[in-house]
Amino acid sequence: MPRAPFQVLVVPFRRVGEQVEFAVLRREDMDVWQAVAGGGEAGETPQQAAAREAREELGLDQPVSLYPLQTTASIPARFFADRDSWPAGTYVVPEHSFATDLTDIEIKISHEHIAVQWLDYQAAQKALRFDSNRTALGELHERLLAADLPLPVE
Repeated sequence: MPRAPFQVLVVPFRRVGEQVEFAVLRREDMDVWQAVAGGGEAGETPQQAAAREAREELGLDQPVSLYPLQTTASIPARFFADRDSWPAGTYVVPEHSFATDLTDIEIKISHEHIAVQWLDYQAAQKALRFDSNRTALGELHERLLAADLPLPVE
């Protein structure tokens, strides 16, 4: 299915007692640590794409709630192979960010990744390669400290 001209990012977290841990995934093809990331498919909304990417990359066998984050980024279209199928004048694509609570949910990473780590906030910030991932993680961390997660999207 052709890729839509947008990207999604999903930051997984879990509560372990009073602590919060964040999952970072090591990409197989780029050898970097990141959150769940991927492109929308034609006809998908960002929320639908985020749910699909989370299911695929984390091997989830049950639906999970997605919490929309305010963090957005722009990624140059030249980084995407499908850019020639997008409307003329598409030079950047938006990246929409979400969080998902995986407390008591087992994950099984996909073939796109070679490892997963559950880290505290500081360690996750240091591990993540991309600025947009660090910004979304920072927003999620602040929201969790303030007990201010937005309502989940369906």
